[in-house]
Amino acid sequence: MTRSERRLLTLFSATAVTGCALVAAHVYLAKREALILERDRLATEWIEIEALFEDREIWNTRATWIEINQPEFVSTEEIAQDIYDEALASGATGVTTENISLLDSETTPDYTQAGVRLVARGSLASVFHWLNELNRPEEFRAIRNIRVTPDSDNEGEIVCQFDLLRWYTPRDDAP
Repeated sequence: MTRSERRLLTLFSATAVTGCALVAAHVYLAKREALILERDRLATEWIEIEALFEDREIWNTRATWIEINQPEFVSTEEIAQDIYDEALASGATGVTTENISLLDSETTPDYTQAGVRLVARGSLASVFHWLNELNRPEEFRAIRNIRVTPDSDNEGEIVCQFDLLRWYTPRDDAP
């Protein structure tokens, strides 16, 4: 082997070693970045798990309260009649209701929902007092899709359109 061939072989070997080192460095840096991202994801997940364990007693207390206080499901007809009767506002002073229509009941593994869509009319104070009474947590009722506008026929009164929902214990044959 001549001297120029040895130089050429040395230069080729050095280039090959440098190329292999660059490829290995690239693979190493890519793997390192992936591992750092995974470590950060796991650290965040661990923080979430610790927070859930810290709040465990609160959530267990809430679940027990729900089991004790959530109204019993009787039948679809009875819960529909019950929510319809509540929407009549018979005990509320200064509030009249109209256009009451039943919503389809919804059943999940956690609850059975009954609901009505209605329009309430009256003074701002009387309607909102009635809504506040309806929306008490211990009654398992909620107001959804509320829309309040001034009554064009009666000055000083409002028209309030909303859905009134109530949740019951799940049916025995719930999906």
